[in-house]
Amino acid sequence: MKFVDRQKELTVLEKEFNRKEASLVIVYGRRRVGKTALLKEFIKDKRALYFLATEESETMNRQAFQQVAADFLDYDLLQSAQILRWEPIFKALAQEAAHQRIVLVIDEFQYIGKNNPAFLSVFQRIWDTLLSQSNIMVVLCGSLVSMMMSQTLRYDSPLYGRRTAQIRLMPLQFTDVYEAQNLSFEQAVEQYAITGGVPKYMEFFQTD
Repeated sequence: MKFVDRQKELTVLEKEFNRKEASLVIVYGRRRVGKTALLKEFIKDKRALYFLATEESETMNRQAFQQVAADFLDYDLLQSAQILRWEPIFKALAQEAAHQRIVLVIDEFQYIGKNNPAFLSVFQRIWDTLLSQSNIMVVLCGSLVSMMMSQTLRYDSPLYGRRTAQIRLMPLQFTDVYEAQNLSFEQAVEQYAITGGVPKYMEFFQTD
C-alpha cells in the first residue's frame, strides 16, 4: 500500500525539524496504525538514524544501538569499542549534529524502559546534559500506548515536560483512503468497515 495522507502529522514533524534548537517528539498509537511508515516517510530526505528497539535486554539493545550509530557515523572506533553505558553513543551523535542537523528515531522505545525502568532516568540525564544542547531532533515512538504515556508523558515520568511535540497517530480517515484507491464507493465502504482504516489491515485486504 502506498503512503496515504498524514499531512497534518508530517507538518508537525517538519516544523520540529526546522526548529533552531533541539527537539524531542513523542509519537505513539496502536499497532499497525502506520507510525513506522510515517516516520520513514518523514526521514527519507534527511540525515537520519532509525533504530528499532526490541524486547531483548537493555544490554542487547544498547549494543545494537551502538552498531547502528557506528554505521551511521562511519566511526570505526565506536564500532569496536566495548561500551557499557549509553552516554558515549549519544555523545557521538550530538557531536555529529554540530555539523548538520540530524534526526534520531528510536522506534518501540517503550521496550528499553520496560526491561530496565532506570533507563528513563538515564535518558533524562542524556537529554538534559547532551542532546538538549545539540542540533538534533529525537523522535521516541511506541505502540504500547499506556506504557508510552507513562514513560514519556505522565507527570511522574523522568521525561515529563521535555517534549516539544507529541503525536497520537490514529487510523486513516475514509475520505483520504477513498481518494487514494481505485475502488468503487461501495467497495471502499466495505473495505473501510472491515479494516477500520488501519493501514496494515488494508494491505491484507483482497477485493475478491
